[in-house]
Amino acid sequence: MKISLTVWTTVFFFSVSFAQPKYEFRAAWIATVDHIDWPTRGNYNSESQKAEYRKLLDMHVQNGMNAVIVQIRPAADAFYPSPYEPWSEWLTGKQGRAPEPYYDPLKFMIEEAHKRGLEFHAWCNPYRAEFQIGKSSISPTHITKTHPQWFVAYGGKRYFDPGNKQPRNLW
Repeated sequence: MKISLTVWTTVFFFSVSFAQPKYEFRAAWIATVDHIDWPTRGNYNSESQKAEYRKLLDMHVQNGMNAVIVQIRPAADAFYPSPYEPWSEWLTGKQGRAPEPYYDPLKFMIEEAHKRGLEFHAWCNPYRAEFQIGKSSISPTHITKTHPQWFVAYGGKRYFDPGNKQPRNLW
C-alpha cells in the first residue's frame, strides 16, 4: 500500500509538472491598416499617438498578454524611417509625410513594449500595396507609381504580382 501510494504520488507529480508549458505565447495583434487598432482615425499628432499606444499596451498587459504583434508595413508603406518605402498614410494622414513632431514610431513601439515586459513582433504585409484603389493616399515615390507593371488589382486593392519575378530582385 505504501509503495503504491508513493508510485501514484510520483506519477502524479511528474505528469502535472510536465503537462504545463514552461512558456506561453499570449500575444495581441495590433493592426494599423485603415486605423483598425492604432492610431485611431484622425490622430496624426505624434504625442497623442504615443499616449494612445501606451494605453493600448497597458490594456494588453492588464489582460495577461506577454507579446504584441504590430503591423509596421501595411501597404508597401512604413511605420519606420525607410529608404525604400514612404511613411504610412495611417500614421500621418498622407503617405510619404513624416510624423510631426518627428519620431521613429517603430523604435518607440519596441521600447514601450519592452518597458512593460512585452515581446515585440513586427508584422509586415508582403503583397498588399494599395488598400483602396483610387481612395488611398499614394506618394509619388510609392512603388506602385515607380513600377506599376509589378502589380495586379483585385477586390479594389492593389497587390504585388506573386508571379512577376522582377520585384523579387528589388532588394
